[in-house]
Amino acid sequence: MNALHSLQTLAVSIRSVRKVYGDPRTGPVALKSIDLDIRDNEFFTLLGPSGCGKTTLLRMIAGFEFPTEGEILLYGENIADRPPFQRPVNTVFQHYALFPHMTIAENLAFGLESHPMGKVLNKTQMAERVREMLALVQMERFANRKPAQLSGGQQQRVALARALAPHPKVLLLDEPLSALDLKLRQAMREELKTIQARTGITFIFVTHDQEEALTMSDRIAVLSEGEVQQVGRPEDIYERPRNRFVADFIGETNFIEGTVTRVEDGLAWFAGPSGHPLPAQPCSDVRVGANVALSVRPERLHLVPGSTEGALPCRIEAQIYLGTDLQYQVSLSDGSRLTVRTPNCVDQSKRFAVGSQAGLLFDQGSASVLHD
Repeated sequence: MNALHSLQTLAVSIRSVRKVYGDPRTGPVALKSIDLDIRDNEFFTLLGPSGCGKTTLLRMIAGFEFPTEGEILLYGENIADRPPFQRPVNTVFQHYALFPHMTIAENLAFGLESHPMGKVLNKTQMAERVREMLALVQMERFANRKPAQLSGGQQQRVALARALAPHPKVLLLDEPLSALDLKLRQAMREELKTIQARTGITFIFVTHDQEEALTMSDRIAVLSEGEVQQVGRPEDIYERPRNRFVADFIGETNFIEGTVTRVEDGLAWFAGPSGHPLPAQPCSDVRVGANVALSVRPERLHLVPGSTEGALPCRIEAQIYLGTDLQYQVSLSDGSRLTVRTPNCVDQSKRFAVGSQAGLLFDQGSASVLHD
């Protein structure tokens, strides 16, 4: 792929972007030095805790804030100094900002009239665009209702339709589902992903919710304290976290100290708690004898009878009922504790009682080496 073609297939390129509020030398730093490539027609999520800089980055792509240093390229063109109305992007906010005195159709039409694209549409074309967008979000039959007559999920769909109406090249979504209840959030996740696939528009989604990011995204950028910690597909982020922050922030995990015993053909073998051998992991950038931190997800551990060959002896300290799963806290001979999660089974005789002795087996490739 040549450089020109590469630029054309990237929707947004963030190049060494730094954001400092106030004095660039002494002011608070929101973003330290961000480099990101977001592909055309991608559902890309910026994920991180409050204050990590994800919304600041989104606002700079939108043009509501400007970087202290660095470039923001949209399809190869530097837009860092352009005002919002000169950027082919649109934004859906957490608060929908629908005009209460207007009908749903009038809200969409007003948004179009305020956009440069709306000025080239006649009345018939405007009405058709409004109908088309309401149909896209399955709200066509509510066109003549006022926002107060709609549920939160329906208002969210209207806000989405209004943002999509001018056909932006990139749609920015700033925590748009956070005000909805659990069931509505789950339904809207599926709808957003479906709409993104149907329109072919690049979506950049901001959230602090790990489940939203994992279920909706093509790729995720995990941010912390103004820095990108890891970028990758949801399964890469979850199964192979780069560092302790990512492993801990995305889902639950166990941290284990291990010693490298062998490295061969891109695989590494480790001695874990009490010297117990752990299954080989895909990792070639460690040396024999090195002490490393490992992340093991609770569902990658399995409880078996204590007499099972090759199992690590453990004691059941606690059992927590989670509905679909059972979560166990187990202790090892060296005093360390691990969390184990198993599917809930109807046969209660297969559960391990608190205080009983058991064995622990690790899935092949279950432990990820943390690099920092």
